[in-house]
Amino acid sequence: MRAVYRTLLAVAALALALALELSVLPHLALPYAVPDLVLLTVLALAAAWGPNQGALLGFCAGLALDLAPPSVTAAGRHALVLTLVGALAGRAAVEARRSALRTSALAGIYAGAATLANAALGSLIGSGGTLTSPGLLHGAAACALYTAVATPLVLPGLGALARVADGRRGVILAPAGNALDQQPATRTVAEL
Repeated sequence: MRAVYRTLLAVAALALALALELSVLPHLALPYAVPDLVLLTVLALAAAWGPNQGALLGFCAGLALDLAPPSVTAAGRHALVLTLVGALAGRAAVEARRSALRTSALAGIYAGAATLANAALGSLIGSGGTLTSPGLLHGAAACALYTAVATPLVLPGLGALARVADGRRGVILAPAGNALDQQPATRTVAEL
């Protein structure tokens, strides 16, 4: 039953992120880029479910992004990049202690690196945006910044839903950096 809940959550979250990223966010007229909500969805679910599920989810999300109507790149580019991001994020989440600032910074780094990796694949394949595209660095930096800013709006809620789908009860309303943890962070007075 847990697999069914995970699948339903992943499909619903990815469909919503893809719809928002392709239809609503471009109308905000942000300079150079928009926040990468699909990547944030992959990051949140990979952090909750581990590297194997993160890689599978990243592949499915990337393939959906590659096949979405306004796509002008070769099919599989986003799938490969998001598969790597999902696997790395799932592995890093198991080993790392998170804070809100660190989580946002890492999400921004993943988004900027994914933009550059997608351009590198375009250079190798010879289709779509490439490393020689004008404004690539501005676009990657803007995507990283916007994604980092959007992280506290997406990750806590999605991480809580992922825990509920797994049947784990956790702190639903937690600070942004601790929402992905199974238990709220506690510190002693000496640590502060």
